[in-house]
Amino acid sequence: MDFRIDYKAFSLKSNYFDNQSIIHGINHTYRVMYHVLQIATVLKLKREGVVAFCAAYIHDLARLNDGYCTQHGAWASERKLSLYKDLFLRTGLADSDLGEIEIAVTNHSLTKELDKNDNAYLVTALLKDADALDRIRLGDENLDLGFLRFAESKMMVSRSKEIFFATDKMSFRNFAEILEFIESI
Repeated sequence: MDFRIDYKAFSLKSNYFDNQSIIHGINHTYRVMYHVLQIATVLKLKREGVVAFCAAYIHDLARLNDGYCTQHGAWASERKLSLYKDLFLRTGLADSDLGEIEIAVTNHSLTKELDKNDNAYLVTALLKDADALDRIRLGDENLDLGFLRFAESKMMVSRSKEIFFATDKMSFRNFAEILEFIESI
């Protein structure tokens, strides 16, 4: 699916993160962005995929540590969304889509689920499943298939593991670079 995103424009630097981390840092964020696009492609959710891709870009930027934290999503919405608003709007998003990013990012770190009829449910579910797929970096026991919302996400677990091990120790200047690398493996 052609999402019409300028992937080179999505470039992360370690100083964008309030807590510079390997666990929740640049490569994790890029892998979550990749997983969002893959799930959205299979589900044919083009608009929601672009919105969730943007949400993934900021989802862990406001973490203060690598431990369990339910607040970092809300902090990212409050402190980071406005910093990247123009980047997101250049992808073709409307101002109204920014509200869905805010809801998805806030809720990605909460255990409660949005109602399936909520306007932001699909974007939030895409982000949560994509983030969960990269839990493989914490060990096999940290990815509980019961927490994945889409059956299609459950089919991507072995590929997410392959992607993690292939990219874990690498460095990428922008999302386009990791995308090209992943597509080559």
